[in-house]
Amino acid sequence: MKSFDYVIVGGGLAAVSAVDGIREIDREGSIAMFAEEPDPPYHRPPLSKEFLQAEGAPRDLLHVKPTRWFEEQADGLTLFTDAPVKRLDARSMTVDTAEGDAIRGGRILIATGGRAKRLEVPGSHLPGVSTLRTAADSEQLRELARGASRVVLVGAGFIGMELASSLSKFDVDAVVAEVEPRVWARVFPETIAGFLRRYFEERGVRFMMGSGVAAFEGEGRLARVVLDSGEEVPADVAIVGVGMSPNEELGAEAGLAVQDGIVVDGFAETTAAHIYAAGDVARFPDPMGGGLSRLEHWDHARAHGRHAGRNMAGAREAFDHLSYFFTHVFDLSINVFGETAAVDRTIVSGELGSGRSIVYCVTDNRLTGTILINATGAMEDCRALVRARPTVEDLLKEFEKPGVRPGELVG
Repeated sequence: MKSFDYVIVGGGLAAVSAVDGIREIDREGSIAMFAEEPDPPYHRPPLSKEFLQAEGAPRDLLHVKPTRWFEEQADGLTLFTDAPVKRLDARSMTVDTAEGDAIRGGRILIATGGRAKRLEVPGSHLPGVSTLRTAADSEQLRELARGASRVVLVGAGFIGMELASSLSKFDVDAVVAEVEPRVWARVFPETIAGFLRRYFEERGVRFMMGSGVAAFEGEGRLARVVLDSGEEVPADVAIVGVGMSPNEELGAEAGLAVQDGIVVDGFAETTAAHIYAAGDVARFPDPMGGGLSRLEHWDHARAHGRHAGRNMAGAREAFDHLSYFFTHVFDLSINVFGETAAVDRTIVSGELGSGRSIVYCVTDNRLTGTILINATGAMEDCRALVRARPTVEDLLKEFEKPGVRPGELVG
């Protein structure tokens, strides 16, 4: 039986960030990484944006590490691609691969990410109905978009909204169907969601809010999407973007605590000693809001993966990172810190849609989050502010400081 000091199950950003974390503490320990996909770790955010839009873009543009990085690390790091792990034994500290190999690890990390949810409605497996999660999905959508004229995007979250923006490059008629009354309902307060909807509509995107999907129909391939109202929307392509499910099964079957994700403590360790979980699949103690949270964002995967790796190597550090998430749609670059959806009040510094603006989100008279629109230079200031949770009165004093302009915070 092969043995490694560290075994990482998963091949995404959290997994490779864990390698970075391990190497910050332990320069010599042997590491094995098992990736289910054929590619080395790659960035997923471009799949709905730049990579989708770039005709013939090679996959290595997505790679987290340079092309030869894994070869250069070969003495201490072994990457197995196309190598799903089927079983974890928490007692013997072994994993079984799909090929039937048993691998022992001194420390084991589960960084298996998640999978796109599908709609369980008639016709959901028709050709032309798809989800977007992998590089192969993005390449397939690029090919479909070339020959399509009508695309229905199911869900007005990150996938649906980013695709509505990106597909404008393909000269298709994009319709977004969303069961909620506003776009990005889990992310933005009503005022910002309303602004974003209008912004998209001005650029040709059509919305059907409060509309669920009852069926996908067509003879042999998709021809129309039937809404729960009975209305039929013609479509050559439909992309379902209604969230993702964590790939928690490996942990659950091994007896680890799961709760819509594998439960970990502040050190990223699961309920089994020496077994860790990080990234999209992990439910962790929220350092800001308290309770347990699970995040599906790029920045969290990077930070939590590195944190887990350091602790696997003996650092014993509590997770205290305030993650942000970002999107780029049309000519808006948006970055978000903290709780910004269910808030009492918003204070806008700058003018929405006109260059640079920052939206401060307030609950119970305290700042809980910020939304930065074309204001990436203020990210660290806003991160510090959200961590501090000032009262509205103290927040407004920031604007009275000499040299502070609307949409800008200093110090």
